Amino acid sequence: MVNDDRGQAYTLEGFVGAIVLLMAVLLAVQSVVVSPSAGGDVDRSVQTQLQGEARDALVVAGAEGDLSHVVRYWNPAEEEYNASNVSESARGYYTADRFADRSYMSATSANEFGFGELLDKRFGEAARSYNVELVYQNSEDETESFYLVYQGSPDSSGVSASHTVTLTDDQELTAPGTTKTLREGGNESNGSYRIPDVDEESRLYNVVEVRLVVW
Repeated sequence: MVNDDRGQAYTLEGFVGAIVLLMAVLLAVQSVVVSPSAGGDVDRSVQTQLQGEARDALVVAGAEGDLSHVVRYWNPAEEEYNASNVSESARGYYTADRFADRSYMSATSANEFGFGELLDKRFGEAARSYNVELVYQNSEDETESFYLVYQGSPDSSGVSASHTVTLTDDQELTAPGTTKTLREGGNESNGSYRIPDVDEESRLYNVVEVRLVVW
């Protein structure tokens, strides 16, 4: 009984330690992008407000579960994020319009996919552009990333904000008709989930930084 308790304690300690390590790596790369324009100073007050709005959008989406949902919205049958509409030769999986349009989501997931709609109301309707990038660790403990939405390189007014999402092995992929867990989806030879399992000996799957850049 004592050995079992010790084993559980070591497992929990390893799980927590892995999360702390990944969080430290991701937090180290989170920053606000504030660059002077070629023709003069950037309006810092506008950038500060914009950065606050970007951070608030991520906090709201994170609290409602939207960020975790969209990170796991992978369709293994199509080998891509569900309902994506960007060609393989281009960056990203979605145009901003598609990302914000709930009509492309199934009835079961439409109420859980409000992140794109939120970004459209806050930034798209204000004629601002944005990129949504997912940053994670690969099996070699190296940082990799890809875009869900890519609208180009930000200009000198650009700001960024980040929010982390912790994934565990027993969470399911959220694309319609998919019931595979992340561990099952990540270990398939075909249609493998884009984000890998970085710790197969614990429940931790990966820690993903959702990075939002707005300009």
